[in-house]
Amino acid sequence: MDDLAQQTYRDLSRSSIRLADIEPMIAGQGERNTFVGSFKRLLKVLGADLPYWHLMGVCGAAFRLQVHCNSWRMVSTDITSGFDLAGGLFSAFGLVCERHWVCGDPRRMKALRNRIIANLDNGIPTIGLGLTGEPEYGLVIGSSNRSILLAVDYALPNTSHAVNEDVVWCYFIITERREPLPAGARLLRGFELARTLVTSPRAHSFHLGLDAYDYWYSTLVNPEHHKPLSDDWRTRERNEGNYRILVTLIDARESAARFCEEAAAACPRATDACTALAACYRQMVGMMSPLIDRRVVRPAAQINPAQPWTMHDRRKQARLLMEVREIEARTVPLLDAVAALLR
Repeated sequence: MDDLAQQTYRDLSRSSIRLADIEPMIAGQGERNTFVGSFKRLLKVLGADLPYWHLMGVCGAAFRLQVHCNSWRMVSTDITSGFDLAGGLFSAFGLVCERHWVCGDPRRMKALRNRIIANLDNGIPTIGLGLTGEPEYGLVIGSSNRSILLAVDYALPNTSHAVNEDVVWCYFIITERREPLPAGARLLRGFELARTLVTSPRAHSFHLGLDAYDYWYSTLVNPEHHKPLSDDWRTRERNEGNYRILVTLIDARESAARFCEEAAAACPRATDACTALAACYRQMVGMMSPLIDRRVVRPAAQINPAQPWTMHDRRKQARLLMEVREIEARTVPLLDAVAALLR
């Protein structure tokens, strides 16, 4: 066993293992992107303690807005859907990863469980999707009796829980560790990705960047596009999707602002452009946050005949998003300037 593994886990018994000192994941306290939140904890176990917003910037999630072309589906916010950002995050830190879709298949699960436990033996946790059946990511940090996997995620904020293998969707298993990118190269990668994410119109079946704002606006102001009080799963998913896309966007642009402030401090030549970019992103956050705080936009569970989501609310959200889009468009020349100064 290497020194890192000795430092990062403790044996509970001969047959059980649990990685030590894993920070809990608590919903509503930042880190809306649960994949990046899980990756942050994984990196810390491996010896690199970096802030959430830095990882959001490096992989591009801080700068991405995407909306599924079939309305406001919740998958729009998934880091691996559409313009996939997960692989770049692993590679930036020298981690070779295999992505395995399980989808509740017991044969696949058995084979992968053995590989996950073997990594745990070497002090390496595994990111998983749907560890409780919810469309969120978590981190497998241990096993009991070498048969039951233990994870941390938003399901139980103060403790680990057993993974429900019948509902797991996907695992990301680390197979190799290489040299990570230098800090300066990670910053440059983030800003180059940012421009691509803002200016590219589509990624597979998703609208991206400025085009996503336009599509989102057009569907919000069209009363025939969506009837929020219909009692069916698709309506509930759209109501929830609109809410999740907005809160994810707010979290992302807050991370973008902090990433730009980091770059301003790290590269004096780029200070002015980075500071101007940070101001743009903070302005976006300040404009969008009242939509949540004043309950103009709400999760699906809070939309009902007694508390309807009205066309007035939708038009208010749509108008504000167009104002945010104008600011987003102004970031493009600043992103070009920063990237040029960082090269």
